[in-house]
Amino acid sequence: MCAVVILLDTAGDVFDAALGRLADALPATQVGTSASDEFWGVVDNPIRTYIAQHTAGLPVSGAAIYTFWQLAGAFGLIGGFIGATGARLTWTVWGAATVLVVWTTTPADGRTVATAIAVLAWTIASTAALRGWSLRPVVNNFPAPAQPAPAFQPQIEIRPEIHIPAPATAPDDEAPDNVHPFQR
Repeated sequence: MCAVVILLDTAGDVFDAALGRLADALPATQVGTSASDEFWGVVDNPIRTYIAQHTAGLPVSGAAIYTFWQLAGAFGLIGGFIGATGARLTWTVWGAATVLVVWTTTPADGRTVATAIAVLAWTIASTAALRGWSLRPVVNNFPAPAQPAPAFQPQIEIRPEIHIPAPATAPDDEAPDNVHPFQR
């Protein structure tokens, strides 16, 4: 388990470094010098601010709640990747709550951009967390176990009979005159 945690931490650092290099390589539209910290700060800073503002009267520290928030997201991401339904529900609620917190905490001037970044980051990560998830109903294609057919015992005896009615003969005076027998 420790090796998995170390590998995930290293993968996160590599991913962050790659995004930092990618963000620094963008054209002159970028603002600031450390694009990766600012990029992740767009989502992370509102979360920290929201937690700090709303944990004043609680017996637990804001740092502990922030850590719990991160662990809940990691649980939803990893458990969702494995395929646990509860973890996928946790991931969905966690992401929606994160987007809502970013929307309410970010100043009005950058609110839409910050929320869009949060939604896009959540959507990209959802490809892993909701991997294999489908809205199609599950169809059971397995045949039912073979059971002996119940014995059929009719109450009435049924006999297949075919009744052919006798051909109707018309009297000679009513025979049509346009019917002639074949001649050889």
